[in-house]
Amino acid sequence: MMTFDQQSIGAVTVLRPIGPVANAEDAVQFQEQSTNLIRSSLGRFVLDATELSYVDSAGLEALVDIADKLNAFGQALKICAMGETLAETIRVTQTTGSFEPFDQVQDAVRSYR
Repeated sequence: MMTFDQQSIGAVTVLRPIGPVANAEDAVQFQEQSTNLIRSSLGRFVLDATELSYVDSAGLEALVDIADKLNAFGQALKICAMGETLAETIRVTQTTGSFEPFDQVQDAVRSYR
């Protein structure tokens, strides 16, 4: 089961999912949590992937849907601290254009200023 940590840094909301997105139920939970935070932060949203250990196809679809929602706010999905497996999955599925990667949370947050 996934859990989530969230924090506000200035006007930016940072979501850190903990655990894998290993099935459709996890993907729905992940997408709902992200969508609620995107709305409340007016699109100033960063995904901290430090603890995102695995993403299945439903999880990847959720990431693309989250990116589409942010696009409606004129923003890209800013993902930081992606592990090698997630970065490779995104590269292989040719969805890299949907995301803006950062090494550190602070760098992603600063990019809004």
